[in-house]
Amino acid sequence: MRKLSILKSLIDFIWLVTCIPSALLLIFFAAYIFIEPESLNLVFDIDIDKQDTSAIAVQIFGLLFIVLAFGTIYCVYLFRKTLRYFQKVKPFHSDVINNFYRIGYLLSGIGLLSSILLFVAHLFFKSEFKINLGLSPYIMLICLGLFFMVLSEVFKVAKRAKEENELTI
Repeated sequence: MRKLSILKSLIDFIWLVTCIPSALLLIFFAAYIFIEPESLNLVFDIDIDKQDTSAIAVQIFGLLFIVLAFGTIYCVYLFRKTLRYFQKVKPFHSDVINNFYRIGYLLSGIGLLSSILLFVAHLFFKSEFKINLGLSPYIMLICLGLFFMVLSEVFKVAKRAKEENELTI
């Protein structure tokens, strides 16, 4: 139980220090990229004025990455909710199983979409055909998402076994 409270404290700390300020900064940045398109040079490492690409295409790519960042913040929120059920000693609650599946689905989608967007951004903005076959954070996100989906299935089977065990008494 001590490890659970340490994990919950760490996730709460990450939520307060990282996720909430990041969400506010992302909202500001989403509006600011339409006011000052040159601010996207911080993210995409290109000079919009010197490239023949349109600023609106770069802004759309920036918004897509912001949406993916919000998806990641939502995953941390769902994980915090799930840890609350663990603290209440309700690990087989249906919300826990649904949250694990939703976290897995979102993380896998975020990892896949991020790698595709990064590939298209390199191809479109820098005219580079660059494929990263090594270990990347996006591959790790896909693996983490699949792990949460498997964890959801394991909890679902365990919940069914627990219910059957209670009926046989």
